[in-house]
Amino acid sequence: MQVRVHSNWYKKLSSGYLPFNFSERLIKQKGSGYHVILGVLILLVGIGVGLAIDNKLIMYGSLALGISIIISAFLMIIKQYERAVILRLGKYQRQVGPGVQTRLPFADNILVVDIREKVSEFKAERMLTKDNVPVTIDAILRYKIIEDRAKDAILNVENFNQMIQQVSQTTLRNNIGSSLFQDVLSKREEINQHIKTIISSEASNWGMEVTGVEIRQVIIPQELESAMSMQAQAEREKSARVTYGESEVLVAQKFLEAAKVYADNPVAYALRQSNMLYESIKVQGNTIVMVPSESLNSMGFGNLGTTIAYLESTKKAVAQQKSKDDKTKQKDVGSQ
Repeated sequence: MQVRVHSNWYKKLSSGYLPFNFSERLIKQKGSGYHVILGVLILLVGIGVGLAIDNKLIMYGSLALGISIIISAFLMIIKQYERAVILRLGKYQRQVGPGVQTRLPFADNILVVDIREKVSEFKAERMLTKDNVPVTIDAILRYKIIEDRAKDAILNVENFNQMIQQVSQTTLRNNIGSSLFQDVLSKREEINQHIKTIISSEASNWGMEVTGVEIRQVIIPQELESAMSMQAQAEREKSARVTYGESEVLVAQKFLEAAKVYADNPVAYALRQSNMLYESIKVQGNTIVMVPSESLNSMGFGNLGTTIAYLESTKKAVAQQKSKDDKTKQKDVGSQ
């Protein structure tokens, strides 16, 4: 589900839902009376002209053509994805499937409906959620006509496409109005299933099956989007500070454990201080190092001469280590 901001909402919608395009009619009539009339006219004209000019070829040709057209008036072809309902003299007669079917000219009215799955868009514009947050919901509906109940979609409702549009929009509005804004964002699947269940119960009366409902977009005002962004940022900062505080507690606990070890073993403490001093000289490469006098006393370097000797030996050790590292690098370069 996508959350998108629209400052002007949507430009004026006439009725709050996308109307069905009737240029692609799903219900159509197939007449047959004009075939009979055309066939009779061809027979009469052909026979009359043939007799007038004494031409049997025209007579036989018009006879065959006229009879063929009249016979075709009693037949119709239904496609695989269509179902036809036959009304004889205005009364429901039967429902027929794909293939070649028969009919009575002038008496039968044939209504054909497409049973393939269809997709329709619907929305709830500027609705208030349960916690008074204005939102516009954009959703899609997938549905189809049940094969054996095509007559219900034609006879029980005037326009099943527009009817399911209206029911879907009303159901969406009712569901959003009774839900919290956070639930709309986080519980999309539950809302989709609930809306599908309600629409399916209504559509079953019209011989229709709802195969899916999905919320595509949740559109909110710009100022609300900014407030949500600030809230999310504050939550992230809060989480970072809590994590940092927890790490400080863990570090303090480790220092406490180390202090207990050094308190019982002065030699280990002195060695640790010597190692820290060595690492600082090795990394920084400085000839002047600030060392507290308490640290020198604890390591046995209370007088100036001993301290200078220790520092000189430390510098030599660092220099020797660097020389070894440089030789190792040169060997590696030479071997390559």
